Amino acid sequence: MSEWRRGVLHHEHELLGASFEASESTGLLGVASYATEPADPLASTSGALLADLTGSAYQLVSGADAEALVSGACAGRPLNVGEASFGAVLAGDGGVLSVPLALRTGDEEFVLVDATERGEALVGWLSFLHGLEGSPFSSADVRDASDLLVPLVVAGPASDGVLGDYLSEGASLPAEGEVAQVRLDAIGALVAGVPLPGLAPAYLVLVPPAAARIIWRSLLSFTEVEPVGSRGLRRALSSALPWAPALEGDGAARVSRDELARWGLVRPQNDYVGARGLSS
Repeated sequence: MSEWRRGVLHHEHELLGASFEASESTGLLGVASYATEPADPLASTSGALLADLTGSAYQLVSGADAEALVSGACAGRPLNVGEASFGAVLAGDGGVLSVPLALRTGDEEFVLVDATERGEALVGWLSFLHGLEGSPFSSADVRDASDLLVPLVVAGPASDGVLGDYLSEGASLPAEGEVAQVRLDAIGALVAGVPLPGLAPAYLVLVPPAAARIIWRSLLSFTEVEPVGSRGLRRALSSALPWAPALEGDGAARVSRDELARWGLVRPQNDYVGARGLSS
């Protein structure tokens, strides 16, 4: 296990009896499951799931060509600064490789996250497009963001109450599809309202590594919060995301343009990789 990098919260997960799995694409150990984790994370509809996404696909795309790279790789709608949305990432023939959540966190800065088993395909495809000889995206920087901010998911009916407990009077959490700087007590965090049908409200909470343990332990102090590993979270996402059944199996998934458009995963323009293959 020593050859794999361990996340900031690794010891916290060990205390909870976690088992771990390694990600080839990130070189990180992530939580597979906890000893006391329920078999069906969605069985309790009144609480909130808490997951550490360390080890999942978590990419920072920045620089002068960041917008061009994300726009070319991701078929979802164009994002303004402070917006978040799911969008399909397609192979050249139109097959669906991944459906990451994209956050635009600055004029030249994007974050792409895929906590499903298709995350490795996302990381590999971004690297491929960025590294092409004569690539039009050469001024973009693509890197794993795990050492910058720790990615946590808080999702389920109790999420608003749990996270709202940290806010000062008059402050609010970002709406679905929005990204904002939020102070959780004295800790600054980047929070995105995740459009997650079936598991709402849902938030992606990106916290500084130095404060991750404090936030993690504090969130677990709420009796309605249930920690889940990547396997449980993926089962929950399979039920919560309407396109998940279409992406089961290995390799690029064949999904019609009409279906992807119905789910809001592709834009009308054909200005992204795979658009022609998808049309045919």
